[in-house]
Amino acid sequence: MNKDKTAYIRNFLVQKMEDLRTSANDTISKLTISDDKFADPSDQAAAETSKDVELNCRDKEWHLLLDIKETIMRIDSGLFGVCDHCGRPISQKRLMAAPMSKLCVMCQEEIESQHNKQKHRRQYVGRISYSHA
Repeated sequence: MNKDKTAYIRNFLVQKMEDLRTSANDTISKLTISDDKFADPSDQAAAETSKDVELNCRDKEWHLLLDIKETIMRIDSGLFGVCDHCGRPISQKRLMAAPMSKLCVMCQEEIESQHNKQKHRRQYVGRISYSHA
């Protein structure tokens, strides 16, 4: 991938990282300022559920933030666009669509195929019955 496109992806990821940080700070502000006291227990439960959903979203965003940081480090170290499994270049089309990809399409498909086979085997392990006639 050429340097201009790599720089474009890096800038995009830095902006995404800043957006995630802003969102996290807004959530922290909302949750610390919130002094909700409800007379009705169901209103209290709804408010707590809403907070749980918000925190779960932030947890997912935290993992995304870590992936973005790792991708930026890969760009800076020259490893961006190289498959972690086989060492071949990852296609530019794939990197533009999913910049945090660490595997080429062939390796990704191979790993997913193995995962699906294992999942399929686990589904049938508990279903085997033996008759002792």
